[in-house]
Amino acid sequence: MGEAALSGGSWQTRSCRNRRGRPLRASLVGLAVALLAPAVGQAATIHPKLIAKVGYGSTPPAFARTADGTLHVAFQSNTNWGDAFNGVGALSISPSGKVGAEVQALNWGGMNASNGIPGLAVLPSGALEATFGGSPSGDNGPWGISSSDGGATWSAPADVGSGSMEYGDSYVPLAVSNGTPVLAAGCCGGIVVQQGFGTGAPTYPLTNSTDNAASNTDLAADAGTGAVVASWTSGAGSGGVYTQQIAPTQGALQKAPIPSQYGTGIALILAARDSGPGVFAAYPADYGNTTHIRLMRYGGGSVAVGSVKGLHANVWGAATGNDGRIWVIWYGTINGQGIMAVTRSNRAVTRFEPVRLNRYNWSYLFTFNGDGRLGPLDLLIGGTPTTKTCCGTGGIYYARLLPVLSASVSVKKLGAHKFRLKIKVTDAGDAIKGATVSAKAKSATTNSNANAKLIVSGSPGDQITVKVGDSGYQALRVSVKL
Repeated sequence: MGEAALSGGSWQTRSCRNRRGRPLRASLVGLAVALLAPAVGQAATIHPKLIAKVGYGSTPPAFARTADGTLHVAFQSNTNWGDAFNGVGALSISPSGKVGAEVQALNWGGMNASNGIPGLAVLPSGALEATFGGSPSGDNGPWGISSSDGGATWSAPADVGSGSMEYGDSYVPLAVSNGTPVLAAGCCGGIVVQQGFGTGAPTYPLTNSTDNAASNTDLAADAGTGAVVASWTSGAGSGGVYTQQIAPTQGALQKAPIPSQYGTGIALILAARDSGPGVFAAYPADYGNTTHIRLMRYGGGSVAVGSVKGLHANVWGAATGNDGRIWVIWYGTINGQGIMAVTRSNRAVTRFEPVRLNRYNWSYLFTFNGDGRLGPLDLLIGGTPTTKTCCGTGGIYYARLLPVLSASVSVKKLGAHKFRLKIKVTDAGDAIKGATVSAKAKSATTNSNANAKLIVSGSPGDQITVKVGDSGYQALRVSVKL
């Protein structure tokens, strides 16, 4: 498959590379100023919060958002490889971003009871269900625990396996397809798919021995069709990272076009739109000093996301946004400084807002995922920070990031030291109605076409600041010369 490009807002495939998606900028008469992607020197410092000690920080969390807006997170609760006491930990993050206390949802002792990494989903009843493998009784399940009170308490483990899907210490991700829970247990060289819970639930092998130890499985459910798509890495032949629809029917196998220099050990994080069809994954389009990130869509095509000069991506991920948008995150270093790049798409997933840079150093970094259905991105990071001596505490870290606006300003001299400012405010090209713009004690709000006008006083050549704000967005300041 060749490079994918956009034409008329639709996904198409062609052999040449498309230009990078950029926020829409109107052609304006007079002096125009637009917000651009920040330079490395302008990167902000973030302070991710450790919310769970997990292994060496390599195990990704499972997460699901309930109807009340709470983001629930489940994770393997042992803190070192080989711990005798393994279990499932759980916590919640409120709609405002407040992290709740950790709950020990399951505690099984014994070296043979290791449950691996849990999956998590909200069932049609509204209950939370966490799935995992392993049992001290010798029955590998898979098993499930449920919570009907928002994660405060959890049921005793129940065997939810079909009788032909028993894998031991393994990740058992969970998604829901048109009301039916879908499991994809990966262990011991293969991935097995189960649709539904309990004995006799339809089960089939997704991979076989030719895939040579398939692993790093992830799932996402298409909001438009209900289809569940899986991703995994394979060591077969020259290796590769793959996606495939696994429920309610099996779809076409699709290989992610990741350069072979990256190897096969990096998980491909999937993100589905919250409304409308589409399951997506971010990936590096090249291997070099500057990595160009693209976003592929299962079933066809990709779109350019962006790049940061001198930033070679080591880890990348994607997350569901609101109103059909998709967040993309990637990380690397520039002159020894860890830089995380973040951006969010428009509603059509055809272009992206300006890339923001955040400074933070990681000794080990494994996964970026999370959820942005409320607008801000609740980012979950699996890794170990860098300290002066070496390494900090490995685990799951949390940060909340706000989306950004773009603004362009045109200036027209009216005479008598009066100037008219015409301001257009967009979000990755989408018009923003109701945004507040202000300058020199004057203010207005944007109309349905994303435009607002201000009449200000001043002298030619004066430099003034236009402030732009809207609920749920990072504040924006644009410098304008009269």
